[in-house]
Amino acid sequence: MTVSPPESVSNTSLGMPVRGIQCRPLMPSLRLSFVLIPSARSWAWFVLMCCLAAPAWAVHPIPAFTEVRAGARPSVAVLLARDGTPIAERRLDMTVRRLEWVGLNSLSPALKEALLAAEDKRFFEHSGVDWRAFAGSLWHNLWYERKRGASTLSMQLAGLLDPELALGRGGMPRRSIGQKWDQAFAAQALEARWTKEQILEAYLNLAPFRSDLQGVHAASRALFNKTPGELGRPEALILAVLLRGPNARPEVVGRRACVLAERVGAPAACAPVQRLAQSSLDRQATSPRWDLAPHAARLLLTHPGERLVTTLDSDLQRTLLGALRKPGVGEQAAGVVMDNLSGDILAYVGALDGAQSDQAQMPRPVGSLFQPFVYGLAIERRLLTAASLLEEPLSNHAPTTPDERMWVSVRRALAESMADPAANLMRLLGEGLVERLRLAEVDGGRGAAPDLGLMQLAGLYRSLASGGQWLAPRWLPAFGERQPRRLLRPEAAFIVSDVLVEPDEDGSGPPFAYRQFSPDGRDAIAVGFSERYTLALWVSASRSSALAAGQVWHEVMRGLHRGGPPLRPLPPPGVVSSLVVFEPPLENARREWFVRGTETERVSPPRSLARISYPLNGALVDAMAIVEDPGYRVMLDAVHAPPGAWWRLNGERLTGSNGLRTAWRPVAGRHALELVSPEGQVLDSVIFAVRAPLE
Repeated sequence: MTVSPPESVSNTSLGMPVRGIQCRPLMPSLRLSFVLIPSARSWAWFVLMCCLAAPAWAVHPIPAFTEVRAGARPSVAVLLARDGTPIAERRLDMTVRRLEWVGLNSLSPALKEALLAAEDKRFFEHSGVDWRAFAGSLWHNLWYERKRGASTLSMQLAGLLDPELALGRGGMPRRSIGQKWDQAFAAQALEARWTKEQILEAYLNLAPFRSDLQGVHAASRALFNKTPGELGRPEALILAVLLRGPNARPEVVGRRACVLAERVGAPAACAPVQRLAQSSLDRQATSPRWDLAPHAARLLLTHPGERLVTTLDSDLQRTLLGALRKPGVGEQAAGVVMDNLSGDILAYVGALDGAQSDQAQMPRPVGSLFQPFVYGLAIERRLLTAASLLEEPLSNHAPTTPDERMWVSVRRALAESMADPAANLMRLLGEGLVERLRLAEVDGGRGAAPDLGLMQLAGLYRSLASGGQWLAPRWLPAFGERQPRRLLRPEAAFIVSDVLVEPDEDGSGPPFAYRQFSPDGRDAIAVGFSERYTLALWVSASRSSALAAGQVWHEVMRGLHRGGPPLRPLPPPGVVSSLVVFEPPLENARREWFVRGTETERVSPPRSLARISYPLNGALVDAMAIVEDPGYRVMLDAVHAPPGAWWRLNGERLTGSNGLRTAWRPVAGRHALELVSPEGQVLDSVIFAVRAPLE
């Protein structure tokens, strides 16, 4: 008896075309053993697996469709605006690229047609295993070295669901016969529990396509920048053939897709398919689908598959980003918009490009932008009023006689961001200012303004618009009211805010409170508020950054009030208005706001003011003479000091000092000197340095 292969076998010596297995003439007994021994071994394994298959699959029960769908977690997280609109995407799982699960009804009809033609043309006819194809595959594989598979979509899905049935387990390049039989049983169990539509949907969402792309959603986006429902016939043909060879060369994919195009009756699609394969397969799109708030996504998204609803408003985010990206604004920029009522962050731009570092979080010197809180605390403590006169030195502390050119009101000093009066006031407030700032989670304020990020700065200015009540900036929506912290009393917050409102000659402009600080001419920070919004911006440009920051700030703020102009705030009950006259007329008479009980009608400069006359603030004292004269001393001088005043150097009281003239043995280094009243109030202070031999 001679066993013949399914296709004709020819002897090459006869000069006939060769098909199937090539062989030389053999003796019948040898030929029988050549064919039957491998066949008997394969069928023995086949029968053995039949006996073991059911128990093997019973160890791994079929999961429910809903369980599989819920477990297919995307490799990205998505940031949502307050209305649920996606505004940013961040990839967090770098081992795979997988997007959201796509329902079968959302898939392109062309894709389903190409998939079934390529992988399982009798999918809706069999119950998990296509026995006709399965038997043909076994027979084919007995005779030919190039193996042919017969896995249905159900069998392939079983392999995707159970790693024990995966292709190439244990280092083998193909599934073993035992795996194949287990896979067949698993497919039948799957069909018994799932519908055909669920199997097809799950397969398309779990199948690997190319490189690290898993699922039709990720593949459609990365390869063609389309959703699965937008795929045309050329894209569908390419995706279908990628299932057999995910990482094949583009020209190979193109040829296979052309064969599939013939099979589905669309030969005209061959040329477009080949062009598309060459242009798309090795040029995958890796950019996020949504990139309106990338820096916010970087701050907030931490888990793959997360979909986080925030307080951000997509329209305001787009408005702020568009304004900052306009030509001529700057090389770099950042901005924050907050809601004054709730403290919600409505817009957040960390930089002009998502790849740049987050500039809104970076602490920066804020200089004069910190002054409103210094004056606010002094007004709250009734140390000053908006009409009080402060000394504005012409050059350090050189003048010793009151001069009307040296005196300015608190309103003018704050409105014009004068540095020296604010610095003296900060020293006067001391630890009280530091303690108050801690309520707003700000560290610093000891003699100098702290460095702040835009978020912190916007939070501080929002408190001025909210009656002095501070709330931590909020990213996530929440129900119910939060308990604010009292940063300033409402009377002080109102008076300071009134000073910050931009002057308007005809009274028709919007009442915006606005401040700007540019430390070096290149960087500029602009911050302010209306009764509804607080806006903080940072702009860095090669030139005119201050002008650009101001223009963008006003453009965005006017855009925020496109629906209606902002309202002027009403004074709280503890604030009164009074006419003030300055004598001599250092400033024009005007109506001024006062905390009730501090109002006055006439304001004059003090006749004498205690001050340190030597050393001057910022001076360098040369004390090298102490090398030759060990008894050399530096004289500390003061004028107009009250009886009992005393000196404090570097935080320690100088013994024997009388507050007028004291001899001090110089020590090399930097020193802080204070003139203190008998009651312990700092009357004046300077910082100076001494050049002397090191001890």
